[in-house]
Amino acid sequence: MHDEMTTEILAKAIDRIKKKVQTDDKTLSLDIKNEDVMFRIINKSASKKDNQLNAMAIAPIVAGQPDYTHVAVVYAGTNMPTDKGKDGFATAGQAVLGQLSDEYQQATAFLSQTQTRVSEKNGMITDVAGFSQAGGYMMKMAAEYGQKMGFKTTSFDDWGKNQVATLTRSQQQWLEENPWMLLRYQNDSWANLFGRDHELGEIYPIIGIKAHNTLSGYFDGDSLTLTNLAKAGIFAPNMTQAQVAQAAKKWVKKYGQHDGTMDINLQVMARINCYLREYGGYATKEYSEKLGRLSTLRRRFLSSGRTLTTNEAIYLDSQAALLVVEHSLTQYSEGSDEMIQIYQTAIYQARSLWGETVTESRWKAVPLADWEIFDALQMVDCSERTMVYEPCQYYEEKINKIKQVAADYEDLVAEIKVKINDIVQRDWDLARQLF
Repeated sequence: MHDEMTTEILAKAIDRIKKKVQTDDKTLSLDIKNEDVMFRIINKSASKKDNQLNAMAIAPIVAGQPDYTHVAVVYAGTNMPTDKGKDGFATAGQAVLGQLSDEYQQATAFLSQTQTRVSEKNGMITDVAGFSQAGGYMMKMAAEYGQKMGFKTTSFDDWGKNQVATLTRSQQQWLEENPWMLLRYQNDSWANLFGRDHELGEIYPIIGIKAHNTLSGYFDGDSLTLTNLAKAGIFAPNMTQAQVAQAAKKWVKKYGQHDGTMDINLQVMARINCYLREYGGYATKEYSEKLGRLSTLRRRFLSSGRTLTTNEAIYLDSQAALLVVEHSLTQYSEGSDEMIQIYQTAIYQARSLWGETVTESRWKAVPLADWEIFDALQMVDCSERTMVYEPCQYYEEKINKIKQVAADYEDLVAEIKVKINDIVQRDWDLARQLF
């Protein structure tokens, strides 16, 4: 039973819009996890000579009846000359100039019409999603209507220059404070070449796909299937080191230079560095799984079509911060252990070198007393102070600094956990949703 709308459902529904709305079908069947899942089409807009909008409103069919408490409104991308009805190039041009597409007026009219129908059934619009040109004005849709109606908005490979400029200051502020209400999947396609912004919402940059699409083949529920993306040579956030290496090799195999002018391994390394520049580092499998569970929990909180309570928002933000800090602590600990070992080895070597220097000097200068030997060494700046005390003091300070940073991380982890536990203990409704 699929009563909630997932990102996978939204993407696959968008892919079907243009053909489906031109039929008289009342239902939509989608392949979800190798299962035919049925949805009732409760409203649609089919492009005609005087209308370029292709859109559907769908509700999951549960026990033979549409579930109006989980309605999704989905918008197709620009109507092309080869598609039926009026083409949308003119309004796509508006978007690429940094303006709000005139198609937005048709889209909001469709949304309002759908809301009226859903309200008559005591239902709720929980999700709104759009692709390409429609993906561009999803930012405005989220800030203007999602804020009031409580639905979550998703854009797939949005088209349009600096759509932030289409918002009022209060709308922009709301999105800054509620980034999870606008999910943005941005491919490195040609849609990214015309001034698209990367500011508001939760942004998921996808590198290596080189295609303008909804990524519908790579979702499993609300999460991207990172293993499948890696097999296709595509980078996405939160990949493990092994997945990044696999994706890099596949990408080089598909798009690299194979004429012998550049070493294949060097091309793979360059591709891996591309990932690290974009995403900052690797994720562990555990980190990715925890991130997926947190995303599922956020959707559960939002599934009723309302905005997050203050405690829910604090809980989710705290859990997200905890994930980042714990992940950073793990990475730091792995690197710091090696650095501490290096400094400890340097301390040992400094002391050993001084001992060897003194021993060798005594052997070569048998007639001289120790104070004469040390004076001679001092003349060439070789003393226990310069060879042992000063460098070892420097190394010890470095070791202490590394340990202090690790301790600060651990203190922060403990502080966040206390905050999370305190919120859960004080908010019984929140606790009920968690356990």
